[in-house]
Amino acid sequence: MTEASNETFEDQPAEDEVSFESFELKEEEIAGAREGARERWTRVKDDPSGDAFIALVDGRVVGSAGAGYTDAGLYLGGGNVAKGARGRGVYRALVRARWDVAVARGTPALVVQAGEMSRPILERLGFRTVCTIRLFVDDSGA
Repeated sequence: MTEASNETFEDQPAEDEVSFESFELKEEEIAGAREGARERWTRVKDDPSGDAFIALVDGRVVGSAGAGYTDAGLYLGGGNVAKGARGRGVYRALVRARWDVAVARGTPALVVQAGEMSRPILERLGFRTVCTIRLFVDDSGA
């Protein structure tokens, strides 16, 4: 497995497909994301406040994740792995790649908002819960 930053647009559609599957997006969400993919990639590719990472197995994108840089720490965001590649260390490799960037930048802390699937992996890697975030969604349409 290799990790790389998402430096060319050619990797973007494959990264997007993995994310669509991992996050179980609806067709209308996928259509909108596909439509704006090039514009979104162009906007963020040179943004100094963060980077996108991809994981490759046999030259195929099987995972992706983001890093947001702040003075207080590095935010690990959007980590996801294709269903067929899970259980093979892809998520851990994406965490490690971003961790290495944090160390190289002299970042004092790593922060992540973890869901059910990533929380156990992150805890095994030494992360600990410092707060709980509760999301409230108003589906009433009001």
